[in-house]
Amino acid sequence: MTDRIRYIRRCLLVTALALLPSVLLAAPATCQDCHPKVASRASSATAHKPLREGRCQWCHRPHGEANMNILHAGGGRPLCVLCHKSLAPAPGERAAHRFEGRGGCGACHDAHDSGRSGLLRKPAQELCLSCHAEVRARMDSAHPHAAAEDCMACHAPHPSPTRYLLKPGQPGQCESCHGASPSPASHAGFPLQAGACVTCHNPHGSAAKGLVRDQAHAPFKAGRCSDCHRPAEGKAVQLVKPVPGLCQDCHRSVPGPGTQHQPVQAGACLTCHRPHAADGKGLLTSAPQELCLTCHGALAKGASQHTPFRKGACLACHRPHESPDKHLLIAPATKLCLTCHTDLAKGASQHAPVVKGECLSCHEAHAGATPPVLRQAKQALCAGCHTGVSKGPVSHDPVKKGQCFTCHVPHASGSAHLIRGGQAEACGGCHKKILARPRLHGPVKEGNCSACHAAHGGPLRKLLKDESEKLCTGCHAKLLDRDTIHKPAIGKNGCLACHDPHGGTKAKHLKRDQPEGCYACHRRQDRFQVVHQPVKEGACSGCHDPHSGTGGALLKASTLQDTCSGCHDLDDSGLRKKHLGAALGKVDCLGCHEPHASQKAGLLQKKVHAPFAASLVKGHVGPEGCPICHKPPVPGRNSEGRMAFVRPVTQLCLGCHPGVQPKGAVHQHQPFQAGECLSCHQPHASRNEALLEAPGNQLCFTCHGQPQPPKEGWAHKPYVEGSCRECHLAHYTEGKHLLREKPLDLCLSCHEKLRPALQAKHPHRPAASGDCGACHVAHAGSQPKGLLRPVERLCTTCHEMKDMGKAHRGYPVPPGDCLTCHDPHGSNLQGMLRPTAHAPVAKGSCETCHAPSTSARPFATRAAQPGLCFGCHPGVASAAKMPFPHSPVANGECTLCHAPHASRLPTLLMGNPSELCLRCHESLREEARKSMSKHRPFMEGQCALCHTPHGGEAKGFPRGNIQAICIGCHRAQRMDHPSVNHPCSDRIVKATGKPLTCLSCHQPHFSKNEKLLSVTDCEACHK
Repeated sequence: MTDRIRYIRRCLLVTALALLPSVLLAAPATCQDCHPKVASRASSATAHKPLREGRCQWCHRPHGEANMNILHAGGGRPLCVLCHKSLAPAPGERAAHRFEGRGGCGACHDAHDSGRSGLLRKPAQELCLSCHAEVRARMDSAHPHAAAEDCMACHAPHPSPTRYLLKPGQPGQCESCHGASPSPASHAGFPLQAGACVTCHNPHGSAAKGLVRDQAHAPFKAGRCSDCHRPAEGKAVQLVKPVPGLCQDCHRSVPGPGTQHQPVQAGACLTCHRPHAADGKGLLTSAPQELCLTCHGALAKGASQHTPFRKGACLACHRPHESPDKHLLIAPATKLCLTCHTDLAKGASQHAPVVKGECLSCHEAHAGATPPVLRQAKQALCAGCHTGVSKGPVSHDPVKKGQCFTCHVPHASGSAHLIRGGQAEACGGCHKKILARPRLHGPVKEGNCSACHAAHGGPLRKLLKDESEKLCTGCHAKLLDRDTIHKPAIGKNGCLACHDPHGGTKAKHLKRDQPEGCYACHRRQDRFQVVHQPVKEGACSGCHDPHSGTGGALLKASTLQDTCSGCHDLDDSGLRKKHLGAALGKVDCLGCHEPHASQKAGLLQKKVHAPFAASLVKGHVGPEGCPICHKPPVPGRNSEGRMAFVRPVTQLCLGCHPGVQPKGAVHQHQPFQAGECLSCHQPHASRNEALLEAPGNQLCFTCHGQPQPPKEGWAHKPYVEGSCRECHLAHYTEGKHLLREKPLDLCLSCHEKLRPALQAKHPHRPAASGDCGACHVAHAGSQPKGLLRPVERLCTTCHEMKDMGKAHRGYPVPPGDCLTCHDPHGSNLQGMLRPTAHAPVAKGSCETCHAPSTSARPFATRAAQPGLCFGCHPGVASAAKMPFPHSPVANGECTLCHAPHASRLPTLLMGNPSELCLRCHESLREEARKSMSKHRPFMEGQCALCHTPHGGEAKGFPRGNIQAICIGCHRAQRMDHPSVNHPCSDRIVKATGKPLTCLSCHQPHFSKNEKLLSVTDCEACHK
């Protein structure tokens, strides 16, 4: 319930309480005071007795919801029979005149007063004929029945067990007016059977004299009774011969060959036909539908009915007597339906049942629960044959909702797969906005949506048949056949990163025009001081292929020179003059120039070599600085584009960079030692520091390969991140491997937390000496922590197995995980034991817990857990006897949580509390991830803040009173929480019968609601 509704109810209550005194003092009121219209209509002679006597409460409750009649028993017949007990439902009562759907008794009677006897809404005869129009028509015929002027003469007005609501004792009703005679002359002397008058006569009226029904048997109509009957002679009526032989004398074609109607087969002609007269064709005993349903009543079950069946036209599909086809059909079942539904089979694509004429595989023949006369709901019906249509977690919305007919027609279509109007029309019915775009993708334009999308379901989003890049390359494979493919084309979204898959307003279906589309991923380049002309014009595709091209830059041309020469004539004398006459055909233009934009004239790169910078005059090179490194150009001898150096490169570079010259015996970088400075540095300009060919770390990978962290194992963080220069220098060092510092100092610059262990009383010798590589790999390895090999094999490379027994008090210690007891870097305890050592281990008293080392089973404990542990830890033994012990304590599994010998954590814990507790309570971690709010101590692994570790007096073993624990941190909520005067404790919650605590409203660990709430409103307690 919302706060607004609660507020409105409070206001109404306050208003009611304020008005209560005046209401109580006011004069008594009657129902008529508020309902004057009802009172004014009431007549003392004809009004409903409760209204006449002012006893409205006989029918109405005095209180209730606004604008409701608040009738007892829900109104209708159940209310009326409280007084009119004779009208209570009787056994075998027929449905006629129940009027359940038309207001019950109110269909004919007014509830208060109508001015007529019996509270009738109209005069009795008019009231009856307002529904029974067929009776009115009979009364207007040539020979109306006089008794029909008063319906009540023959019929009861209320529900009755008798047919047609005839008054009890129908045999004799006709005689009450027409008298009785054993053999009246009007019936050829044949004795009359009581109650059989209506078999020949219509009780309301007829076009024929004597009220004879509309259709008469030919012998009966001609007065030739002897054709069928023996002479009367005052005896009982006797036939000339038995039925069906008698009938077949005239109706020789019945029965015919094939399937016979059961009454025909049994010779029971009079089951369906009257012998003398009837209102219907064929002398049927009643209307065809009513007649057929006397035997086939089960066929009428279903809200949706076949039109001929609903109209009683059974003979539209069935023969009455016999048929060569099953079920007396007038035509073979495979063709019968199409005699009426000819339009349903028109179309190149037809539903298989339609082709085979198996309409009843989907439809009921007569009635069904689902329109149009379907055997079951559409979704279930289609799924019965089309199993597995929706394969995968993503389903088409109509499939999910069972709306197959949204896209398909059920019988026939001009499009494949029974698509409704073709794919364009079917898909466009929901996706109108796509088809309204001015430029459409070819498959969309052609209405071939299924080229890319699965129709019903699949594993991929948007119902794609495959990953987007694979779908696109199915048609556009040539766009990606160059050396390097544009990253978006092979990324998460594939081609859709740049293109709209259906179409749009832009050419090539681009989401954004150049250059804005390019700048969505690439840093903007058109806002610098100097901008390359194609960039300025936004013509990125002038140089780059948008899909695949040469090199990492996706160049359109096969080489960089070909790309540049597209605009710049490399043989132009003016251009060559700017480059001191050097041939430019094989020159790497990007060695000096930025391809897009620069802050320097001529698009020169950010970092420029000092001599080269000195030669720049008005934006182009001059002779001032070049001779420092290069010999003057000789005509015809610089065809390769490179100018000769004045000295070897090594001497040339060291002439300006003497500080790089190594002194003494040092370890040198191989290119530096070989004098190959240009392997790493550009000679003229670069966008990187120190004129490097590539950013520092990327440059290393050209020789040393890209970092390849193992799928399982360990990798050094700087190695994974490609931060080579965090550990290595570029040219030379005094130590091996070009390390920046001594190995120990270098490692401790990141692993500072290991310093105390290395400075402890008992450091591990390799670690203290800085030989980290004795145990660890430098870059990546298959073992945890970067170890060279598994611990048990690593330790024994230095520590002989024969010495292990001596170090462990004679116990035959096998190779194992030494790190369970020993710190691998150092410790203040003898033997490099971890900081927290079990007291017997620290004292070397192994026999306190274990059998002597000389025994047959030296590692056997002197007693089983938990008795062995409880001997020294009586407090834990007491916890095991508490009402709620911790499960490992109760089960004696102390080593589930504690290490038996040594640990890096207090109390010999096997791991950090957060991880240790969650080993058993893993489900809490998963639920917490899905929750909105989480208790901070729980998330930080501080379980012991609220819980005792071994057991307690209450479930969950809290550290004392719940309130005291919570208020220890949440002091502000000691009282008046969550609102003023709201209690926080010392109460019993009536709704639960439990004491009021913080946990009455909050969860202890996490909650799907904010503030760890376990309730969402106050009604949890205040109902």
